[in-house]
Amino acid sequence: MPFQGHDFSFRGMFGKHAAAMSGFGHLASGLVGTDTIPAVLFAEKYYGADVDKELVGCSVDATEHSVTCSWIQEGEIEFFQYLMHEQSPTGILSVVSDTWDFWKLVTEYLPELKAEIMARDGTVVIRPDSGDPVRILTGYCVSPVSEYSELVDSQQQAQEMAMTDGFEAYRWQGNYYSVELHSTQLQECEVKGLIECLWDTFGGTVTDKGFKLLDEHIGAIYGDAITLERQRQILQRLMDKGFASKVVLGIGSYSYQYVTRDTHGSAVKATSVVKNNQRVAIFKEPKTDSKKRSAKGLLKVERVNGELICKDNVTEEEEKQGLLEVVFEDGELLKETTLGEIRALISAQIS
Repeated sequence: MPFQGHDFSFRGMFGKHAAAMSGFGHLASGLVGTDTIPAVLFAEKYYGADVDKELVGCSVDATEHSVTCSWIQEGEIEFFQYLMHEQSPTGILSVVSDTWDFWKLVTEYLPELKAEIMARDGTVVIRPDSGDPVRILTGYCVSPVSEYSELVDSQQQAQEMAMTDGFEAYRWQGNYYSVELHSTQLQECEVKGLIECLWDTFGGTVTDKGFKLLDEHIGAIYGDAITLERQRQILQRLMDKGFASKVVLGIGSYSYQYVTRDTHGSAVKATSVVKNNQRVAIFKEPKTDSKKRSAKGLLKVERVNGELICKDNVTEEEEKQGLLEVVFEDGELLKETTLGEIRALISAQIS
């Protein structure tokens, strides 16, 4: 799990500071895969992390498109061989694989390279980087009707019937078609998706719970256009097909920047002040927008059935009984929290 989400967001962030803060949130959640180096330095500087004593963040040997393009004369098979034998003979090697013809690479080149990949001490990770990530990884949801031409008179009718029934693809006269692009024929490998194609070529094992797990020498990562919704779809669809989720999902700046304080209802407000040696409860309640009403007075935060509940306008004694702690007062940091403590707390809450 800690390696299943990888932070690729640095290049799209608004500078190093934004990347460091956002990237630290990724690390604090318990994920360790990252290409955002400033986030690791941020964790060491502000949250007591120590890369010499704990796994703060890590990455792997990986290629990108311009390197692949430079092998246009030799070809992708030779490029894979060069990477595996000379540049990265051991360990995890991630290879961007959609520079030209992704499905040709999956169905022709990888089977040709199978013996070398299986003999290598490590994992070769196939990285598609374009198209619909859900369908590239998991394939299409195909209608169980084996042949629509036996049921209806036209392909248009077949397409409409499959779409109405909630399917993404259907068979017409022995070929697969997408319901969105019924005139475009789908290859069988597209219908299966990358994970199933890798299983067909490299095999693997079956877990105690009955899910297929790809061989340790091969894997997959998708690092483009991954959102929370797509992540859920990918993992669910793999599970529905009987596969364990041996796929890494790269998270970019769209997902990590498309967050505002309103996303989680975050706000900082003053609710109590001491004036003329007396504590005064303060609050705001604009008549023009009742949603902006703030909490009032001293606050008591409690955990009730796993959820944090805030009670406002309580006494000083009640406040002390709550979960709030003084962190920063009169210019002095009174309580420091480490990366390890945050990760432990999150792990305990989601387990």
